Amino acid sequence: MDYRSGARIAAASSLVLLATDAAALPGAPPVPAGVPDTASASPAPLWQGVTSIGVTCLVHTPRGVDTGALHDRLCGAVRAHAAKGAPMPVVAAEPGGAALAPGRVTLLVHGTVERVGAVEALALTIRPFRNTAEAGQFFGARPRVVAVDDAAALDRAVAAMLRDTLPWQAG
Repeated sequence: MDYRSGARIAAASSLVLLATDAAALPGAPPVPAGVPDTASASPAPLWQGVTSIGVTCLVHTPRGVDTGALHDRLCGAVRAHAAKGAPMPVVAAEPGGAALAPGRVTLLVHGTVERVGAVEALALTIRPFRNTAEAGQFFGARPRVVAVDDAAALDRAVAAMLRDTLPWQAG
């Protein structure tokens, strides 16, 4: 599949979701025939047959890759929030074999620390990855930026990103 046909598929999928979501608005017209009901639709291919969720974290700082307290705090927050209501185990997954295990969706968590004025800020992304050609999800939740020393803000950002990423937390 070339990029143009992939873009058309993504655009069509977005239109279907928009049409279905718009039907829930007060006074909205009924959903046209042939548009699936998203509430009863099967999960996206990425989530079909998943047996576990892995969490792989990478934190870059001006001093290099962080494997200490910030890394542990970020990964721990992602694992704890992802496990809430999860229908399968959520585990730490080192890059490589564990992250690529059959039946596993791995949450790729990437943080970058930069000084912004007087504050050290953490730019954060979370993207689901599955080692299969049929996964079909290229992007995750929108990135967030929080102060490195604000544990509550980090916790809120992780929770919001996972609500946008994990089907059992959507809503």
